[in-house]
Amino acid sequence: MFDAGYGMNGPRREPAGSAGEAAVLDAAVLAEQTFGDEVLARSVLAMFLEQSANVLRVVRDTQDPKARADAAHLLKGSSRAIGAARVSTAAQQVEDLPADASQSEVLSAVAALHASVAEARAAIAAQIDGNASHGL
Repeated sequence: MFDAGYGMNGPRREPAGSAGEAAVLDAAVLAEQTFGDEVLARSVLAMFLEQSANVLRVVRDTQDPKARADAAHLLKGSSRAIGAARVSTAAQQVEDLPADASQSEVLSAVAALHASVAEARAAIAAQIDGNASHGL
């Protein structure tokens, strides 16, 4: 079972220089969402890996502000379900962009979202790979 101080692959580590920042993934949130079921947690994380790539593509490629906001909203919800608060925050910023936001504002918000998703995806992949080698 997961607890607040541990990821699926042992103690969570904060990135260097991030004292006080939230971890990339909050294992307690994931455990709560999956009722402590590690198999379900891995499945949910794998779905996030697939879904986040597809949704991020929509966010990046669309010129329609409503479609971008809707995709960001979907990513915000799925990231909250796995405890990826940084992704959720970045998705909220994209979702909140006004329809008449400048190209610079859009690019900046989308780049921040892309970076946070990449960070979460790397953490998830490491956990899934680490757990596979530990028989979890």
